[in-house]
Amino acid sequence: MLVAVVQVGDARAQQIVRPEDAAVAIFGLQTQIDVEKKLLARSESQYDSNVKRRAELHDRVSRLHDELESLFRQENGETSDSARTNQERPPSEAEVRKAAESKEIEVVTVERAETAAQEDGRRIRDEIRRIRTRIALLTRQMDSLKATQPGDRDSVTGIWDISLLPSGDHGVFVLWQSGTIVSGQYVLDGPFRGSLEGTLVNRQILLRRIDARLGRSMELSGYLSADGASVQGTWLNYDLSSGRSPTGSWSARKRAPAPPDTSSQPGEPGP
Repeated sequence: MLVAVVQVGDARAQQIVRPEDAAVAIFGLQTQIDVEKKLLARSESQYDSNVKRRAELHDRVSRLHDELESLFRQENGETSDSARTNQERPPSEAEVRKAAESKEIEVVTVERAETAAQEDGRRIRDEIRRIRTRIALLTRQMDSLKATQPGDRDSVTGIWDISLLPSGDHGVFVLWQSGTIVSGQYVLDGPFRGSLEGTLVNRQILLRRIDARLGRSMELSGYLSADGASVQGTWLNYDLSSGRSPTGSWSARKRAPAPPDTSSQPGEPGP
């Protein structure tokens, strides 16, 4: 994504006063939270598989112990009359002893596998707790930064999800506003990335896109909605050598603050 992961503590968050600093830091923290949530989902899936594996091994160990107990009784000559009548030829003492020794080895092998699965379960539970703790910490840091953001509906400062037509390309703009001056960074399908500069006057936004490879490549104009949450407008492409359409339309939707994530609190993932 656009911005390298930004790690800041709650105390440092209180020191960030410029909207552009806060916007970039929030975007970085949100990116890191998204990564952590993917790691959490993977670990939770691994834990579900581990629970199933432990249950299967536990049942198998129980069955093997029952079978071993039966063989041990046969070694002691305790086989019931009904068991003898169900067999064409009762096994010899040597055969019973050999079967019991083989079953002992099988029991030990499966018990070791069960112990290893239990250790894996403990390791995965610890990892889930660590990930949840990290998500909770990052969320608190991001909330502290969001508190420094201006709540003015006339401001475009924030993170915007972008769609371009007719190409259907998508991307993200990170914008910050100081007075009527707007600047920012972006990443678009392609991949394209670079900086943005422009103005916002009477809810009309004008942005010039300066690509990291192509240089000054596009001009975007549009109008900010009354609630400050969306933009609709048109664009003009300066790079006509790419074969892309020279003009088109674009829309943007400002990312709303994420609701509190109760699942990110440290806790017991399961038995």
